[in-house]
Amino acid sequence: MNKRAKQRLIGVTILVFVVVGVLVLYATQSGGVATPVSIADVLADETLVGKQVEVTGQVVAGSWVSGAKPFVFEIEDAEAEDSGRLGVVWNDVVPGSFGDGTTATVTGTVSEDGTIEAKYLVTKCPSKYESATGALTVNDVLNRADEFEGAATLKVTGFVVPDSIKDAGAPVRFQIADDVDAGTPLDVAFGGGLPDEFGDGAKVVITGSLERGRIFQCAEVALDKASK
Repeated sequence: MNKRAKQRLIGVTILVFVVVGVLVLYATQSGGVATPVSIADVLADETLVGKQVEVTGQVVAGSWVSGAKPFVFEIEDAEAEDSGRLGVVWNDVVPGSFGDGTTATVTGTVSEDGTIEAKYLVTKCPSKYESATGALTVNDVLNRADEFEGAATLKVTGFVVPDSIKDAGAPVRFQIADDVDAGTPLDVAFGGGLPDEFGDGAKVVITGSLERGRIFQCAEVALDKASK
């Protein structure tokens, strides 16, 4: 390599380092780098206003309204007592796994009112598995609806009907049937988060009660243990 080529290579290398340095400095000063903090930190530290942070917490039941725009909800630290509740404002599509009690990781800017204007939202609901042994079938429930309506807790198993899954807060969150391709489905209302493995055709075990209108008010959703 001749002298001129070496000088040119050195010059390009220096330029690359300068550009990278400027970008990193700009991102840092403009709040582009998210700092992992706790909910308590955001609520107590006023110096975080205007900065980008990453916070993880559990979605507070009843803190959100389905279909609202912007979508506003609260999270809290389930492992720390009296950590307070942090408000989150989200202007994009709500993840399908979102729901009461879901673990949510939020990345965004802290506003002056102490809420977070979220740019990224990742939700995760731990998968639960349960045996379908002793569970009622969908046909059992529908055929004996008059008997079961308003009765004590029921355990029902079935397959998730394709294209029946709706966003959190919908009157009917999903449907299950004894046969994924046929049979009368059971409408299921559920406000919690759905496991990542939950989807069309999945065999599930649900617990709850049958309400008027033959809508199953679900308290817990689990995947069939046999499919684990």
